[in-house]
Amino acid sequence: MKRVGCWIFALLLALPAARGDEPPKGEKKPPSPKEQYEALLKEFGTKQREIITEAQKATGPEQRALIEKYRAVGKDFAEKFYQLAEDDPKDPVATDALFWVVQNGTGSPVYQKAADKVTALVGEMPLKDLAGRLNQMRGGNTDFLDAVAKRAEADEKDPQAGDLLAWVATNGYFAPVGRKAIDRLVEKYPDHAAIERVCAMLGRGIVPKGEDTLKRILEKSSKPKVQAAASLALGQAFAAKTDKLGDQPAEADKVAAEAEQYLTKAIELLKDNAAQKDAAEHELKALRTLRVGKSAPEIAAGDLDGKEFKLSDYRGKVVLLDFWGNW
Repeated sequence: MKRVGCWIFALLLALPAARGDEPPKGEKKPPSPKEQYEALLKEFGTKQREIITEAQKATGPEQRALIEKYRAVGKDFAEKFYQLAEDDPKDPVATDALFWVVQNGTGSPVYQKAADKVTALVGEMPLKDLAGRLNQMRGGNTDFLDAVAKRAEADEKDPQAGDLLAWVATNGYFAPVGRKAIDRLVEKYPDHAAIERVCAMLGRGIVPKGEDTLKRILEKSSKPKVQAAASLALGQAFAAKTDKLGDQPAEADKVAAEAEQYLTKAIELLKDNAAQKDAAEHELKALRTLRVGKSAPEIAAGDLDGKEFKLSDYRGKVVLLDFWGNW
């Protein structure tokens, strides 16, 4: 009988200990890291909407100040997100919070700390997870771009390595690592969906030797959409170069002929894309009629006194055309 009593007594003593981790009755359980993260996201979104609503009602300097305030909201919230990652570094939400700081907290005191930790994570994360996160990011510092490029090279046999290269190519084109990524993307994945965006960048002349890369894309890609994008970009690039050769008519004609060749090819390939086909046709028409050295198209209108005139009436004379308007 004494043994039974001792056992019941020991069980009663153990009960409070087993429930010691639970909050007292009536008190709420502390929010989980995920709940804290979602609450911060909600608070951030609410703050952004409040500022935008104010900005839509304001004008002039006040509106510009509110727009600047809107852009700085991420910087204001960065420390809260970073602290969440520091408090629970092993929770999956810590990675979400660090990536959030890198994407939204530029200029904050914790940005570089978060960037360093995210850069370290690039080599450890599952490739699919990393590719998914990169799809939601725009830009990154050189160290981060380098880390992503190295991961793409290390896992180049995985099809998703192409997504990593594409991200570096389109977000880091201003740096050597981005230009190298463009070359590798064209060499290994010439039909990747991002190649069309790469073509548009190369056509704007923001990457050295862009025309040579576009010609390589045209040779290597088997997709009509990619070939069309490369042809259009080449046509636009050569057309822009033609405009700078006004004092070298023979060279201008040579470059213009090359531009016309690529624009014509683009128009043929873009038969199912009305918007881009119109852009190519407009570029071709301007190249043929509006470039330096061509006769100005006819203009017929009324002068300030209401008298009708045509530009051709002044052929052989020096004419200054002043285009202006009031808004």
